[in-house]
Amino acid sequence: MLKDANHGYGELLSEGDRLDLANFIAGGQTDMRKLLALAGRTKPGQSTSDKVYATLCANCHGLDGTRLRQVPPLGDSARQRPYEVLHVALNGHPGGNMPALRTLGEETVANMLAYLQTLPGINLAASIANGGRLYDDWQVHTGGQRQALPHPAYPSHAYYASAASETWRCKECHGWDYKGNQGQYASGNHATGIKGIRAFAGVEPEKIMALLRSNTHLFGAVLKHRDLQDLANFVSYGQIDMDTLIDARTGLSRGDATRGAAHYRTMCAGCHGLEGGFVAKRHAGRVTREDPWHSVHNMMNGHPDDTMPALREIDPKVIIDILAHMQTLQERR
Repeated sequence: MLKDANHGYGELLSEGDRLDLANFIAGGQTDMRKLLALAGRTKPGQSTSDKVYATLCANCHGLDGTRLRQVPPLGDSARQRPYEVLHVALNGHPGGNMPALRTLGEETVANMLAYLQTLPGINLAASIANGGRLYDDWQVHTGGQRQALPHPAYPSHAYYASAASETWRCKECHGWDYKGNQGQYASGNHATGIKGIRAFAGVEPEKIMALLRSNTHLFGAVLKHRDLQDLANFVSYGQIDMDTLIDARTGLSRGDATRGAAHYRTMCAGCHGLEGGFVAKRHAGRVTREDPWHSVHNMMNGHPDDTMPALREIDPKVIIDILAHMQTLQERR
């Protein structure tokens, strides 16, 4: 049957591979509903699956199941796609070196699923902030190679067309205010004519991930699954209306500089200095005056490949108060 016209595997698979697939179909199928029910009856601490996982699986997946960015956290996968996880636990991954647990018995596999379902899922706040750093510059943040060719969707006439790696930064087309050609990047060196991402706020992250993988964006070829997930979470859940924080005409913060001074001196000055002259390549006061939208984005999400904390879970009033104070800082010669 595998070689007939309906399947067409005679040319695609070797005789040995066809035999293996046939053996799985004939003798390797498992009653998945039975295993799922067995996993559901397994109580925490009832089995030794935590020890089996810690010794057999954690070296690759991490003790909490979140180490591999190529796949979703194991806890989320086990809860959302239990049949798939059972199949992989029984047989291993295609093309991978993951051990198959088939010969240890179905009860062992069901108990493993029950344990995996207790592992933590993705931390949404951390995912959104990480997505904001990827939006800034995923090439720096992931430690990947700078792209040598311009992004195919970046207009050849635009200012940075000859700076290949810049054309792959999300912010370079969609802007720090996320409005693209309707916002701060409507004109000037960063103008591309490309629309922003504001319309995607609240859209299901899975749909955004599909768009990121599409031929328009091509990020499926350069980013891992978790990176795409974090970037999609940022686009869906992490955008803010910059106009509520910054006066779009003047670029000035809508916050209170006096209140911001106390926050800045306790939360920021340790790295940036009381006068804003430390760490950054350019003076913090000058940066916040010239491009406050960029500053707010980084204050909310942190810098790519950097230890700067993300402040997005703090009251936005604190952020714009800090910004207001930073805009008063002057360079000393």
